Amino acid sequence: MIVVLLAAAGFSQPSFADSLASTLKKAEQGDASANYRLGLTYIKGSGVRQDYRQAVAFFAKAAENGHADAQYELACLYYTGMGVERDAQKARSLYVQAAEHGNVEAQYFLARKYDQGRGVKKSHKKAVFWYKKAADQGHANAAEHLRKLCEARPALCGDG
Repeated sequence: MIVVLLAAAGFSQPSFADSLASTLKKAEQGDASANYRLGLTYIKGSGVRQDYRQAVAFFAKAAENGHADAQYELACLYYTGMGVERDAQKARSLYVQAAEHGNVEAQYFLARKYDQGRGVKKSHKKAVFWYKKAADQGHANAAEHLRKLCEARPALCGDG
């Protein structure tokens, strides 16, 4: 039924319509990865009309189930106010959740905020903590900022 509706709605690629229908079914069953993929589909407008509100809804479902990448994407949407009312507190909470669940971009984002004191109380100790987490996952910018911060403040990095 969903495939027929998608075809009627103008999806010319049957394989895309089938894939979307399958992903929707999985998402309805609570599959966090499916909800995340649908969020990306709507945020990018890939094969569907771009719809930030739909993206928020799908990311929120995935984020509730601990999907780190969905938590990060949802944090970005709350931070910018795209598809949802801007809410810096909610965004920060989601960035922390995503970072704690291993999302490297959230880790880097938090490190930068603590390093610069933007939106949070400046804390080089917390910046080092998050830079190290991100750098350990191969984030080149995090590694470079960590290097510079440790050169400037060796005691923070155990070198002083």
